Amino acid sequence: MWWIIWAAWTIVILGVTLPPFKYFVGHTHWDVVRWIPFYDYPLVLFDMFANFILFVPFGYLLKRALPGRFGRQAWVLTFLLAVGISTGIELYQVFCHNRVPSTTDIVTNLLGAMIGVVMSETRRAEFHFLARNRQA
Repeated sequence: MWWIIWAAWTIVILGVTLPPFKYFVGHTHWDVVRWIPFYDYPLVLFDMFANFILFVPFGYLLKRALPGRFGRQAWVLTFLLAVGISTGIELYQVFCHNRVPSTTDIVTNLLGAMIGVVMSETRRAEFHFLARNRQA
């Protein structure tokens, strides 16, 4: 069940970040890439916050979908998938006239996903704590 919700949320991420497709062109725009995170002008706080919030459920749902025995592997998998998807989105934007690819977006997406994993682990720990107290 968690896998389906995670996959649906991943589709939401792609649906929010990729359109409009009409600006996709067959050549790159490397000159507009913002290579240094949190440095290049203009930093748009709303975009940074939105990227962060968009990826929190990604990390949370992925961690919930993985069995409890995954531990550190869940962190690594979340990290790799978040970086991969974020980088893919930004690479797509290199081919768009109206988009500005930025490493800030990749970093904020990654931070959101990792906070989602932390929230999932916190939730899981609370559940186990409550279950133990009920048995006592």
